[in-house]
Amino acid sequence: MNDSVELRLLSDLPPPADDSISGPGGAYAFFYATATAADPHILVYERARDFLSAPRAFVVLALSAAETDAVELNSVLEYDGIDYDTEGNMLQHGCFRLINSGAGFGQDQCHFLLSVPGRRCEILCREYQLKTTIYHCQNASQALRLFLMQAE
Repeated sequence: MNDSVELRLLSDLPPPADDSISGPGGAYAFFYATATAADPHILVYERARDFLSAPRAFVVLALSAAETDAVELNSVLEYDGIDYDTEGNMLQHGCFRLINSGAGFGQDQCHFLLSVPGRRCEILCREYQLKTTIYHCQNASQALRLFLMQAE
């Protein structure tokens, strides 16, 4: 049996922008919560545009966990299961699920990975849910703040 780590593209989520603003509040923004279904972590990233005249759009994901709240933000070249320098598919950007990563814990078996230019975000969760898309924000931090204000 081969238990090698596999990256599986999550085709149900929009791909992230390749040209998103880098630095704090650029490529993605994250709100750390209790990770329950009632109070999930919130992850916001800029969605790829078909053409530059399209408005900027930011995807809002809710991630819930049952038994852990393992989160690693800005992970760069740190995950031992994959050689980021030579593994060809890690040069791709997108939302992935790591299969056979060994990081599963109880009910929390989804090893979610957002890979954007120069940055990665890894979250161990039970499930993720696409909440909404927010338009016309300058960056992911602004979109996150807008989403949280609307959720009150």
